[in-house]
Amino acid sequence: MLRACRKLLKPRGRLAFFTIVAAPGLSTSEHRRAVRLGPRATDSTRSVDVLMGAAHFAAVEVADVTGDFLHTAREWHSAFAQHEAELRDVIGPQWDERQTERGEIIQAIEEGLLRRVLVTGSARA
Repeated sequence: MLRACRKLLKPRGRLAFFTIVAAPGLSTSEHRRAVRLGPRATDSTRSVDVLMGAAHFAAVEVADVTGDFLHTAREWHSAFAQHEAELRDVIGPQWDERQTERGEIIQAIEEGLLRRVLVTGSARA
């Protein structure tokens, strides 16, 4: 996916995205738990800066924005719970699954298993 994104950029073009990753330094069992609780992309055992380098990006920067994301995730989870009746009508049968997933991501961040990062890099000239 990263290589395909790089191919779309002009030389020295910039890519920026947010992602959720397993925290570095986890034991094997902690990493498995992070993968289970996090979104699909958390299953990589390679760090995002290594993946960006392998896709031929330069000047890669990874900024940890976990604290801000945790605050937002808690507010999002709470707001969805407060407006459950209206949102169930819109979301339908996936309501419970989505709310459970939100809660699991919050839990995993609080346990130090997951991080939210802003990743930037430039296509090499």
